[in-house]
Amino acid sequence: MSATLHYRLDDLRRFTSALASGVGVPAARASVLAARLLWFDAAGAARFGIASLPVLIERISAGELDPKTDGGIVSEKSGTATWDGGGGIPLLVLDRVAGLATEKARETGVGLVRVENLAPLGPTAGIAAEMTVVGPYAGLVLGPGTSWSLALPTEGGLPVVFDPALTAIDGPKSRQGRDLSAPSAVLGIPLASWLAPAGGCLVAALSIPALEAFSVFHERLAAALGAMREESGRLLPGPWEGRRRAAQSDGVPVEPALWASLSDLASRLSVVPPEPLRRSSRPA
Repeated sequence: MSATLHYRLDDLRRFTSALASGVGVPAARASVLAARLLWFDAAGAARFGIASLPVLIERISAGELDPKTDGGIVSEKSGTATWDGGGGIPLLVLDRVAGLATEKARETGVGLVRVENLAPLGPTAGIAAEMTVVGPYAGLVLGPGTSWSLALPTEGGLPVVFDPALTAIDGPKSRQGRDLSAPSAVLGIPLASWLAPAGGCLVAALSIPALEAFSVFHERLAAALGAMREESGRLLPGPWEGRRRAAQSDGVPVEPALWASLSDLASRLSVVPPEPLRRSSRPA
């Protein structure tokens, strides 16, 4: 049986970008896609990271996704907009939408963007988390379907992220044997399906300083986080940072079957795969 090999995060980022470019994704957007996928590997939810690339490339090759478009604005007001995904790659569409939502939050305190014509995708935790960085903003993605993700900024570190779809996080699972309940399950109301269009989602960025001093918000959030443990569906800053550091220092583990699939794609697209890290190059 072949051993699981580790690869440098930066090497995998370049490799993923090259594979995406090979099926028509513009170079700059291919780099963004690589970063969006490897976000999951560094967060400890590898099944949604580079492991999802072969299926994504097959969908592009089959014409299910248009690698040339991220969609565009259909209608717009000061704090809101409607965006047509145009059949583009979902993570890249939402990357654009999240940027628009944070721009509006910078100006008005709240940015709401309704996304239509969005192909099925996995967790949106990385999109919600990215929105917290430039604010501080709270980032929320409702949909597609009943899925949702929420990210809240913390002081001087990674955000805390909630997404029920992140059931593959390494580490302890919920004591109740289930992942986090969606708001619809808690409230008995299908919030995502009500507020987001069928086949789409609602992306929201909320400026914390527009409501209260960030220090006050952080004090309240820190008190809540102190009583939390990391569970399936929940990324806490401390454990998450540990996994990110491990990915940087020890490399990202790639299962043999996945690497065989990626190597086959690389051969078809004339891309040279990176070399694995030698055991002696990884800290004990």
